[in-house]
Amino acid sequence: MSGQYHRPHRWAWWTERPGYMRFMIRELTSVFMAGYLVVFVLTLAKVGAGEALAGATPGTIEDVLFGSPHPFAEWIAEMRSPGWMAAHAVALAAAVWHAVTFFGAVPQAMPIFLGEKRLPAPVAMIVMGYGPWLTVTAVILWWVLR
Repeated sequence: MSGQYHRPHRWAWWTERPGYMRFMIRELTSVFMAGYLVVFVLTLAKVGAGEALAGATPGTIEDVLFGSPHPFAEWIAEMRSPGWMAAHAVALAAAVWHAVTFFGAVPQAMPIFLGEKRLPAPVAMIVMGYGPWLTVTAVILWWVLR
């Protein structure tokens, strides 16, 4: 006998408290974000393959090896299908949830002090999270829409 007590856990222990549930949902969002990162890397590979085949003519060895002289255009057309649009929406929702919960955790992990006074958590969330996020978003929208 080892003398150690191993407390049994239910397989769904995280459903017992709302805080545990929010934590596990946040961790699950990282799986969706990792999957979307794979899609992004594949998109970059298609861009590279399209540039490499820019001078190829139909019926060449490149068509046989890579399947098409325009892999990026075909990939983008595929990305516009209803299934992929749903995947994009899920990935966006996962990224937003992950960011919001991260911004909520930052003031506890890295408090800001002004002299001896601690900055309140909502103000710290705006200064360190939402403010920069909205600023970068506004700059990108301005640049794209100009």
